[in-house]
Amino acid sequence: MKNQLLKGTIILTAAGIVTRLIGFVYRIFLAGSLGETKLGIYQLIFPVYSICFTIYAAGIQTAVSQMISHEKKENHSRLLKSGLFLSLLFSIPLTFLLYHFAPFIAVSFLGTKETIPLLRILSVIFPFCGITSIINGYFYGISNAKIPAITQIIEQLVRVSFVFLFSLLVLHGTLSTHIAVWGLVLGELASNLFNIYHVKRSVAKKDTNTYHIFSGMKRLFSLSVPLTANKLILALLGSIESVLIPAMLMRYGYNHEHALAIFGILTGVVIPFIMFPGTITNSLSVLLLPAISHAAGKGAFHEVQRTTSVTIRYSLLLGVLTSTVFLNFGVLIGTTVFHSENAGKLLTALAFLCPFLYVSTTFNSIINGLGKTAVTFLNSVLGLSVRIFFLLVITPRQGIYGYLLGMIFSQIFLCLLDGSYLIRNYSIQFHLMNHFVWPYIFCAGILYLAKIAGIWLTGYFSHSFVPFVCLIPAFLLILFYMNFFNLVKWKEVHPR
Repeated sequence: MKNQLLKGTIILTAAGIVTRLIGFVYRIFLAGSLGETKLGIYQLIFPVYSICFTIYAAGIQTAVSQMISHEKKENHSRLLKSGLFLSLLFSIPLTFLLYHFAPFIAVSFLGTKETIPLLRILSVIFPFCGITSIINGYFYGISNAKIPAITQIIEQLVRVSFVFLFSLLVLHGTLSTHIAVWGLVLGELASNLFNIYHVKRSVAKKDTNTYHIFSGMKRLFSLSVPLTANKLILALLGSIESVLIPAMLMRYGYNHEHALAIFGILTGVVIPFIMFPGTITNSLSVLLLPAISHAAGKGAFHEVQRTTSVTIRYSLLLGVLTSTVFLNFGVLIGTTVFHSENAGKLLTALAFLCPFLYVSTTFNSIINGLGKTAVTFLNSVLGLSVRIFFLLVITPRQGIYGYLLGMIFSQIFLCLLDGSYLIRNYSIQFHLMNHFVWPYIFCAGILYLAKIAGIWLTGYFSHSFVPFVCLIPAFLLILFYMNFFNLVKWKEVHPR
């Protein structure tokens, strides 16, 4: 299990890094071409997408992955077909419903009529996105992360290439939100075709199992309903949160355009940048669920304990490193990379979020893998409720920083809930002082000295990227520290 988990994590992480690097270049291009306000309008359609995706794919994909990991190979073909039919049963009606009710949703829910044509274009994507997700669930279930990883890259490359080329060759350097959404559609179509081609080569040519597709749909439906219901409530709460951000900023005193601009910077630039290092924990979490589920099913709780303790420790260390980087270099990253002082300030303000964000992703996947989805659901609802409370009560008084404070508090609260559950019920071990407090103090100090040295050297070389060069020796010192105190152990990350 260890070698498969490591190999799959490396593949998904590499793909995630590639796609997110492409995505960052793309977001810089979008922010520059669309402007902050139009970027905010573009970002507003994703709460609707999140709700719809949850209905037609999220729970079903997880159910397919779990059932495939437990079933005999001869049953895989029917389970896959059952999952595809079940997804299409929901996605096709949702396409027609969103297309028809786009004006009502845009005005009544999103509060911005400019999103009407964007929602109608987005509705086209649903059946294809559902098919891609179910096929990815199949590959995760057989512990083959290579195909989903390549799928991510293809989707991103096609989307970005289309928008870049259309903007340069047809629109002569300008860009509209419509073209950005059409890029989403074409990227999904390309990844869909790739997935269909490879899944045909993977599944058994002949069905030797004894049950029909309809019975497979019933099994998947019964398993996916609680998963979908839980995820749908979370998606609804998350979507309400996103839609409320511009509204609460307007209550604070911003006009509509300024509120959308702040929303666009936060959700389109800053949060994705914060999430970038989390590519590792996200990839690990996707593969942890079936791996932990398999070990728990065999009663191998010692293996569960060992695997989870190691992954939690590395998630904490990753969060410590990224948090201290953003704390010291956040403003410089915002002004140098995104050419936005506001982005730099928001990035610095959210630096302390990183350790709790990455660890909670790992906690969530571990608890789900143990079959305790009700625990993660309840804890997630409580965490979202804290954020929405800050959004409704604090943000109208303190502006965007009131909301950012709510994000940090809710993530700490969520980590405490999940972590205490694992420690209490499964004796998961990690040392807060050794794996978080002391490394945080050391990393923050070293990176602060690197920033001071970078500022001093900038006076001699007059280049904005000089401070970033000082990160290299700082990282080497941090790696030495972690190795000296056995925080990073080669035998744990090197497959035998």
